[in-house]
This record gives sequence, structure tokens and C-alpha cells, in this order.
Amino acid sequence: MLTDIEIVHNRAHMDRLVNRRDRIMARIRAIETQLSELERATNDPQRRHLLIYLSTFHHTEIDQLDSALKRLAMGKYGVCLACNGPVEADWLESFPEAEFCSTCYRIKERMSAG
Repeated sequence: MLTDIEIVHNRAHMDRLVNRRDRIMARIRAIETQLSELERATNDPQRRHLLIYLSTFHHTEIDQLDSALKRLAMGKYGVCLACNGPVEADWLESFPEAEFCSTCYRIKERMSAG
């Protein structure tokens, strides 16, 4: 059973994640509008490529935020998927969708780069 403090804490995280998701969805809609206008008005392949890249990037962010919201609903938010340790509060503050603690994230990044 969650304490009152944990409930308030979880609600704050959920509000932050949902607000961030809403802002990103607004960006995606704006990008889609720009793409539609671009395709009707002109043929600018560089701008089109940039808008498609941005749209893809933001859709990835949405997927990460949705995953974080699911973890929050399951009581797993703030728990590292790699080591099952806690994700640092300052790390979650910077990256509210974080799946890994900072240590495991850095290891994952090194492994991906190598």
C-alpha cells in the first residue's frame, strides 16, 4: 500500500510526464501541418527531410513517455530496468522517461557505441 507521500510523489511524476507528452504531441501536430503545407506549396527536399526526422524523433519520445507512464501505473517507475536499483531523483528530474539509472545508462551507451 502506498503512503500519502508516495501517492503525491507519483501524481507529480504522472502530471509531469503527461504535460511533457502533451507538449510533444502539439509539436508533432505542428510538424505534420508544416509537412502538408510544404508538400502543397513547394518541393524542398531538405526541409521535408528535416521535418520527417523531427517527427520520428518526437514519436520516439512519445513511446518513451508512454512506457514511463505504464511503469508508473505498475509501480515500477524510478526502478532501473537493468539493475533493479533506484533511478536517481536528479536523473529522473532531467530525464523523466528514464528507464535506467545513470550508471546503467552510461554502460548501455558505451556498449552501443562500441
